Formats: sequence, structure tokens, C-alpha cells
Amino acid sequence: MTKPEALQLHHLPDDVLHRILSRLTFRESSRMGLLSRKWQKLWRSCCPKLVFTRATMFKPGNKTIRRTRTNFARRVNSLLRQLCAPPTLNKFVVKFGLRRKHTCHVNRWVGFCSKSRARHITFDFTPGVKGIFRGLADEKYIFHLHVFSVPDRSPAHIKSLHLSYVWLNTATTGFTGFANLKKLTLHKVSFLNDFQHLMLSECTALEWLSISCSSFTELTLCKPLRRLRYLSLHYCYMEKVDLEAPNLTSVDLTNRPIPLALSESLKVMEANIKLLHKSVLYGDNLDYICTELPAALPHVQKLSITSTLCIYDELQSFAKTSVRFINLRHLSLYLPLYGDGRSVGGILRLAYLLELAPVLEELELHFRFSDFVIRQAIRVDMLPYRHDKLKRVVMSGACHWQGLIELAHHIRRCASRIDCMIMDPMVRIKGLPTVDWLEERGRRIAKELLKRQEFQGVLTVL
Repeated sequence: MTKPEALQLHHLPDDVLHRILSRLTFRESSRMGLLSRKWQKLWRSCCPKLVFTRATMFKPGNKTIRRTRTNFARRVNSLLRQLCAPPTLNKFVVKFGLRRKHTCHVNRWVGFCSKSRARHITFDFTPGVKGIFRGLADEKYIFHLHVFSVPDRSPAHIKSLHLSYVWLNTATTGFTGFANLKKLTLHKVSFLNDFQHLMLSECTALEWLSISCSSFTELTLCKPLRRLRYLSLHYCYMEKVDLEAPNLTSVDLTNRPIPLALSESLKVMEANIKLLHKSVLYGDNLDYICTELPAALPHVQKLSITSTLCIYDELQSFAKTSVRFINLRHLSLYLPLYGDGRSVGGILRLAYLLELAPVLEELELHFRFSDFVIRQAIRVDMLPYRHDKLKRVVMSGACHWQGLIELAHHIRRCASRIDCMIMDPMVRIKGLPTVDWLEERGRRIAKELLKRQEFQGVLTVL
């Protein structure tokens, strides 16, 4: 009944206004709440997520307000005071480089999370670029999990939890665990007690676990994680992983070579393994790749491995095993090379991968080198291993070392049903930039050395 010229936005029905506010960003919707009491009431009742970051708390380009931790905390407190009766939140995020001296503020926010029954919670106090080298472990905020297990409420509402740059205290009295937690992410977290048995063992619904740059030596649990599907462990420098996770499907690991006890995880489809350097002279991780990984991940179908490879005459032999990757179809290796580029035997060890993966269909070998050494010859004295499944081979950075040309020739002799072999002179691993004339020279030499009948219609030199 309102005249068109007098129609304003707030005349619309409340359910329409709720939908409008729910589609705005947090910064925009909170500013709408300052227009009037009606808008403030609407904002209080329909903010399903609260996101407090540098971008949402400080206007870009405004230099009149210093972006300090104190100003950040004041602004967060001011907004939370407007929500006198906490709504049921879908998401609560705080991302700013706060410290232990801001404990009173953070405790208030954690309590607000608990009262509002937030489903997805993030507290990320990682320092910015300027303070990354000045942050000390003693300055981290101590996160007490018992706040979610007070008598009048339980942590059953929490679906995902992300903690960064905190001390985690799981031994506080009254903590009953997260019965419905599905996703847990920990980054640069220190532990005051036995985090594995006091917390992880009680997360029976956990499906996603990611731990990075955190301080604990091993991951072993007394109870199985039957719903766990994704496991990511990066730069924790562990010495052992022993998990019973029968439904695990994906593994992402960056660590030194360690014992992996995942034999009960028969559903692992994909794994990404990055092996850190060994400090042993003439030592690399090929023995570990060829013995430990097949035993830990026998049913993996897609495997990516990053590891340095040392090429010396002293490394022509290596350990072998009877265990195989029985389902491996796609294998990608990222191998920075060190040593003597004229050592052919050292690099031909990679041919054993064909025996390890009898049903392999696609093989990618990406190399990075520190020198350019190649001879005008190919040896044919190494007996081939017959492989009937391999169809496609890609080798990047493979036209510069003598042994790599030998390896390409040996793979072709082993795999009689290969449809496509691509030799790419460019280095696809991050590192020192390659020189154009070296790439052109490698391209020319590869064409000359591999100009054989068995490569006709199969080989492509990029």
C-alpha cells in the first residue's frame, strides 16, 4: 500500500531483509547494523558467521587508525557487545597475531563461541611477515579446552576446529572431548600434555586431521579413528606414525623417513610424500621409497614423492623387497639431483620402480640438476624388466645428465606397450632457473641419442 516514491529498503518484510543481510560480507552487514535500531536488531538475529581479521576490522587504505593488536581487540569486543544474546553461529573466526598478554580478550571470545554454539571455530594467532622471526613460544596464548565442557553446555556442536600459534592444554579438569568434531587443523601448536591420548582418542567422528609445524615426536593412538579419511602431517619432525584408520583414503606427509604403520588402511587411494634431506654422506631416500613405502601403502593408486637423489658410483646398489604397490596406477617423482652427472649406475636404480608397481600405467619423472654433463653414447647392457601395463612416461629436466638418457632408453626397452614418451628439457621443479642455450642443447642431444627404431611414433621431445 506504500506509494512507490516513499518505498524504502526497510519497508520490506523481515524475512527478505534477513536474506539480504545473509548475502553481505561480515563488514558490510555489521555496518548496516549501525543505521538504526531496526537494522541493529536484524543484524543481531541473522549473523550466522563472525569473521574478525585484519581485512574485516580495518578499512583498507585508512592510515588514521593504527592496526595494532590493542585496537583489533577493542574493535572485536565492541562488535560482540552488540550481540547481547549470542545467536547460534555457523562460523566464528579470529585471525590476527595476538599474544599471551591478550589472554583476557581471547578468553572472552572463546566463551562467546561456547555460548553461541559455534559449529566451525578458527583461532589463528600466527605472526605476520614482520613478526614471524620475533615470535617466541613463551608468548603463545594458552588454549584451555575445558571451556567447552562447562556444566550447562557441551562441545557436541563443534564440527571443525582450527588452531594456530597457541599452546594447547588438553589435561584441564572437565574436558570430555569433541564427540562430533569432523575436521581438526593444528598449525604451529605446542602441547602442554599428552595431546594424542587426551584429545585425539576422544574425537571418534574425526574425518580430517591436519597438523603442521607442531612439536611432538610421534603420532600413536590407543583407539582407532574409524571415520578418518584425510591425514596431513607437515614439518613436525616425527619419529613414528602408528594409526588404525581403516577408512583412510588420502595421506599427505612431509617428514624425514620414519616408520609408517598404516597397514590397516587398505582404502588409501592417493598419497603425497615429501622426504626431507638425510645428513649421511652419499645417502638418499631411495631405499626407504623402495622398501618402507610399499609396506605402508600397498594399495595406493596415485602416489607423488618428492626427495633428493644422490648420483654417485658408490650408490649403484640399494635395498629391495618382496612387497609391491599392487594397485599403483600413477606415480610422480620430483627428484632434485646431486652428485656426479656421469654416474649412470646411480640413476638407473630408478628402473626398479617398474618392478615395484606391476600395474603402473603412467610414470612422471621430474628432475632438477646442478650441472650439465652428457656423453654421446647409450649402453644396452642392462637387462630389461618386462612391464606390460605402462602406457605413458613424462620426463622433465631429463636431457642434461648422461644417466637420464640411459634411463629413458631402459624404460622403453622394458615397457613394450608404451604409447607416449615425452622428454621435456625444461626443469619443472622450483629452483635455479635454467639457461635457454642449455635447454636447446639438451633438446638436440636427446633427439640424436634417442633416434632409434623403438622410439619411432612414441617419443616427443618438447
